[in-house]
Amino acid sequence: MSLHALIRAEAAGSERDRRLTDAVVTALVDHGVHRLIAPKRYGGAELDLPSWSRELQELSRSDASTGWTAMTTTISSSLAWYLSQEAADEIFTDPRALIAGTAAPLGRAVAAEGGYRVTGRWGWGSAVTHAAWVIGGTLTPEGPRLAVYPRSDVTIHDTWDAAGLCATSSHEFSLDNAFLPVRRTVWPIGVTPGIEGPVTVFPYFSFLAVGVASVCLGVARRAIEEIEALAVEKTPQHATTRLAEQTGSQIEIALMEARLSAAAAFLHEVLSTAWEFAVNGSPTPDPVKARLRLACSFASGEATDVTQKAFAAGGGSSVFASSPLQRCLRDAHVAAQHTVVSRRLFETYAMLRLGLEPDMSRF
Repeated sequence: MSLHALIRAEAAGSERDRRLTDAVVTALVDHGVHRLIAPKRYGGAELDLPSWSRELQELSRSDASTGWTAMTTTISSSLAWYLSQEAADEIFTDPRALIAGTAAPLGRAVAAEGGYRVTGRWGWGSAVTHAAWVIGGTLTPEGPRLAVYPRSDVTIHDTWDAAGLCATSSHEFSLDNAFLPVRRTVWPIGVTPGIEGPVTVFPYFSFLAVGVASVCLGVARRAIEEIEALAVEKTPQHATTRLAEQTGSQIEIALMEARLSAAAAFLHEVLSTAWEFAVNGSPTPDPVKARLRLACSFASGEATDVTQKAFAAGGGSSVFASSPLQRCLRDAHVAAQHTVVSRRLFETYAMLRLGLEPDMSRF
């Protein structure tokens, strides 16, 4: 069975259990999905980011929770570029080890010999239940850092009971007076990376926005696929023709395709431009970063609207748990709620264009 066929076959079980099945996690690791953008030194594919985005879209087309898990674990594995070689060897030498976590600096560190003692609690820990290593953003005496902790130091709290992306296991997790050696901390802005590469030149805080947008696009693509299949089969109650033969349905499906394709093309265009700067070793100019974030937020919004329209076009058939359309609806809306694709990013783009000097420190 192919990877995508397996993901689709296991999706209902993952949804029911609120975590990806062992079969799916094993298959993702077997295919190296968790290290798509990691260095080759650690078994990574060093995939370019436009190709990474397309891979996430296809995985999310098969199942949103799987695509989301692939997105977060691959972004987490990008720390292999930034950390010192000593720390990266410690964390990434095992090619099957997953790393996951949260960048928000909710850990509090106090100085200790050789490092820090850290206590904190984080939310949105997608895939932490599968991880051998966990990232927790930590406020140290030297400033915020992305810190990496062994899974044995971490307590996971079963809090992820959400409307969508149910199988991402995005639970809260905590640490209590855990020791953190300095070597396992890094701030990926303005640092000399352990391994040089285009990934370390690309604006770090845009990884997640591109990833979330890609998941949303994949879910919407699945929704269009599902409504097209339903339209060929379904004759609505009190109607004499199938949905596929009704002009209104035909126009709706055509508009869904146009909107989704336009949003995906916009994201691909701007992401390719930003990636070209990274390949050339050049910092991404602020106008390109702002346009990239505009494309991410736009793609997420359009994908959510398209998914909503596909759900509505399915009528009563869409509401049952057996319908992929209802899962697409829930998954798309939850993914698009992420702050990195908020419509507020439209304001930042416009402010920059209008000479109003917005804060772009997290771009």
